Amino acid sequence: MEKKLIDSINGENINTDSINSSSNSLQSSVSSTETTGNKSIINNNENYNDENQKKEILEIINLSSDDDDNNGNEILSNPIKLEFEIEDINKIQINKIDKKIGFLILILGVGNMLPFQTFLSSLDYLDSVFPQYKMASTFPFIYMVVICLTFIVLLRFHHKFKPHLILSFGFPCYIALMILTPIVTIISNTPITTYLIILLFMGLCAVIDGLCQGTIYSYASKFGPQYSLIVQVGTGVASVIVIITRLICKLSFPSDNNGKKIGLIVYFIISAIIILIAIITFFYSLKIEKMKIILINKNQVKNNNNNNNNNNNNNNNNNNNNEKEKHPFKKVFKKTYGYGFIVFYNFVIVLFLFPGIIVKIESLHGIRSDWWIFIMISVYNISDFIGKLLISIFHWVIIPLKLVWSLLIGKTIFVLLFFLCIYNDKFNNEPMVLIFLIIFASLSGGVASYGVSEGPKKVEQKFKPTCSVFLSLSLNLGLMLGSSLNLLVSFFI
Repeated sequence: MEKKLIDSINGENINTDSINSSSNSLQSSVSSTETTGNKSIINNNENYNDENQKKEILEIINLSSDDDDNNGNEILSNPIKLEFEIEDINKIQINKIDKKIGFLILILGVGNMLPFQTFLSSLDYLDSVFPQYKMASTFPFIYMVVICLTFIVLLRFHHKFKPHLILSFGFPCYIALMILTPIVTIISNTPITTYLIILLFMGLCAVIDGLCQGTIYSYASKFGPQYSLIVQVGTGVASVIVIITRLICKLSFPSDNNGKKIGLIVYFIISAIIILIAIITFFYSLKIEKMKIILINKNQVKNNNNNNNNNNNNNNNNNNNNEKEKHPFKKVFKKTYGYGFIVFYNFVIVLFLFPGIIVKIESLHGIRSDWWIFIMISVYNISDFIGKLLISIFHWVIIPLKLVWSLLIGKTIFVLLFFLCIYNDKFNNEPMVLIFLIIFASLSGGVASYGVSEGPKKVEQKFKPTCSVFLSLSLNLGLMLGSSLNLLVSFFI
């Protein structure tokens, strides 16, 4: 009876010892599962009122993915069955969000995005100190090129990186860089030296960001697609936090040179403290059993179960299958390249215009330059956060892919509108500029959240981490190309 049950779930042979603990409670549903397959097993609430039983079923499905090549091909040859598995797993993961895990994912998203947003919101000061170096264009370019190269390394060798070690090392480095940056800016007397050191610090932040961001998205996807949306919300929260702290520092200190320097130090130290809170939260979370299994022990447990199953299968077939699954990128790409291109194109437009082009728009009604730059960056960040938050709140709404493409292509018109704001006084009206920014940023945040959350739903559970890394790579390739185009154009504006 147990064997029939397992055959009906996975379509393949699995060692029945792995489910002895739940076999008695499942025998009453054997007759129905023999004809209805995975979907009826997972979704039949009358037979499975206990959530733990559902989780065990899902774990069996996950573990069975590494079985012999012939049985694996049988599953893949039945697309309807495979789609049922993906759909049912996603439903269970979305229906209930663990508050502790959700909070941790959120705080990690905040902590990882905070360094970039801290540098971005300090452009009002840095641009006035280094006007000859076009900080609004060179900073995004350096940052995005480095983070993209780091992502390529992560994608190629992602099996060799341990998530908990990356985060444990990366976040303390963030803290050190947040403290050193304002100190170097203030004590250095040579502009070119200060500028190069700041760019070096930004590049180091980008390396850490590339490793941590891919790790966090990969890590979140293991809990379900809804947690990828929580990461996006976390990045939006980080942008709002830096706006509030920057505003407090600008209002709390005089607008003279010394006051700006003190305000900059306080601003960066506040960011360092928030990142410290994030890493402390992460260390504490390792005591939670679910988190510990996902971050540290899951691969080891999975390998042990696979070794037990291999004793009952052909060793040569298993070795060939394992070799193929070491590089699942091609399979993930075929199923999610559309979402990857949506994310890619979205951020090409974003980084082409923001911040390099947009900060070139001058206020014609007497708003001081540093305040006007701060206002534009703040409006963008808040609107971007609202766009991400709306997608997260209404994640259950099915948005047609054609509608997303229409919005994305339509967003290209903002390239023309913002250039008109620079060169045509009829468009250079502060309220009009801010309205353009609100619409542009809301669309950007919404499309980004849609892409990174919908893509992982299209692949099997075991490929979700790889899919998240692929989508993050698409995001950063878009950022790199957009910032490169911006740097080229900035020399002609």
